[in-house]
Amino acid sequence: MMQVAWATDQGSPERRNEDFVAAALGAVVVLDGCGLPLGTDLGCVHGTAWYARSLGTRLLARLTDGLGEAPQAGPPVGPPEGAHRPSRRPLAARLAGAISDVAASHRSTCDLRRATTPAATVLALRVRGDVVDYLVLADSTLLLDGPDILQEITGGHVYAAADPAAAEHAITGTMPRRDLRRAFLLTDGATRLVDGFGRTDWPGLIGMIDEHGPAGLIGRTRDAERTDPDGARWPRNKIHDDATVVTVTL
Repeated sequence: MMQVAWATDQGSPERRNEDFVAAALGAVVVLDGCGLPLGTDLGCVHGTAWYARSLGTRLLARLTDGLGEAPQAGPPVGPPEGAHRPSRRPLAARLAGAISDVAASHRSTCDLRRATTPAATVLALRVRGDVVDYLVLADSTLLLDGPDILQEITGGHVYAAADPAAAEHAITGTMPRRDLRRAFLLTDGATRLVDGFGRTDWPGLIGMIDEHGPAGLIGRTRDAERTDPDGARWPRNKIHDDATVVTVTL
């Protein structure tokens, strides 16, 4: 059995929530769209929220393709031919394919060569029988909680945008399902109490989720942010950021 609970909250009424979360049987994805200052020319008529949603839905479809079927011989499914050299890491290959799909969908209307083209962080979790696969790209956080581990994974400073080669920078891994009780997928707006404000640690953050649920953690983050409305105590680019918390129980 796999149980998923989640909550998300936009950081500002002036802009759409640029986080995205979706789950299907055996897989979960969480994306955090890179929110540039309002008025920035993205070279894209769709925007960052659209990009996160488009990439997330395509990635989820690729992650669930073939789940529950008998393993097939041959290499893992990768991006379209010519997009870039396929990865030997299946989740990275599927992310690369999803990035290629989105780029193809709006290349005719948008300038994807701009440095400001819409981009996002990516978290993905997939359950395949008795193993669990994971992927982390950029600065969202995956917490793996098991009988003998509590591991934090962050994925560097390369974001998913228009180039499928970004997927090669993702951290990926596979572990036995028996070694994992739960996984927590969090955008950086939901981890501030640990890595921004120093109000608790990762076990403490998990304790808040256990006691108050994903929405309760976001609520406590907002409470802390409101005590520092000008960012004097905790300097930050956004007083309130989009925040998403997902709990996967295995």
